[in-house]
Amino acid sequence: MRYDQTPLRFLASFAAVLALTCARPGTAHADRLPLLGSGATVPLPAGNIIPSNHLIVPVDPDSVPCSQPVTFNDLVGGENPGTDYDGIVQSGGLSFAERFVGQTLGYNGDFDAVSGIPTSPLSLQVGAPGQNLDVFAYTTNVLAGLGNLGFPDLDAIGEGAIAMYFPILQSRVSFEIVGGNGGSATLGFYRANGSLIDNVVVTGLVDSRYGFATPDGSRSIAGILIQSTDPSGIGVDNICHDGGLVSSRAVTWSDIKRLYR
Repeated sequence: MRYDQTPLRFLASFAAVLALTCARPGTAHADRLPLLGSGATVPLPAGNIIPSNHLIVPVDPDSVPCSQPVTFNDLVGGENPGTDYDGIVQSGGLSFAERFVGQTLGYNGDFDAVSGIPTSPLSLQVGAPGQNLDVFAYTTNVLAGLGNLGFPDLDAIGEGAIAMYFPILQSRVSFEIVGGNGGSATLGFYRANGSLIDNVVVTGLVDSRYGFATPDGSRSIAGILIQSTDPSGIGVDNICHDGGLVSSRAVTWSDIKRLYR
């Protein structure tokens, strides 16, 4: 889905090192390259993916069907600092915002720190203006959360939380995390009634694809909240899922009941 980024990431890393070297002592936020990344594109070992209670488990991302990938290339993006989106973002049949209704937003330095359990039914909550979401040209468009420094500060890009909502319940999902530079991310998986399925911690972030599934194959994933403390910030791209987007005419009573289990 993405050509080899290693040369581009090397040049970005070199530029960042040069910028840090030339920065004046005491200058805050000297790293002016959001989503710097490590340049690595290999899958991480399973030991770097840690579920809390194993109700969500890591799987080979290639095992997740991807007939309709969410690439964000249908949205306006751009180079630094990208394009600020203050409302709910819709792309590829999915919806995105900062967090879910009922959750509380706090901060860990420049990073969003979302806590609490969403209300029922699960629904999206946008962030404050300039602190919601950004579509940013990494090599192609990616979606990044905006931290409390706010758009267009480059040190806000990738520090914010991202909530994704699936209109049809899923049993398997995969996506790329881009810009990872050795930090960590916490992924919260939620049911349609807002209850937590599992929290999964991913450490040693690199540019890589990740796959997740319910261990029994049950369709219970309605939303995912992504939070990170990676030093360069992260974005998401190329989201795949095993359940197709059903048109309103094809929805059955069984589909509706599943949304509220």
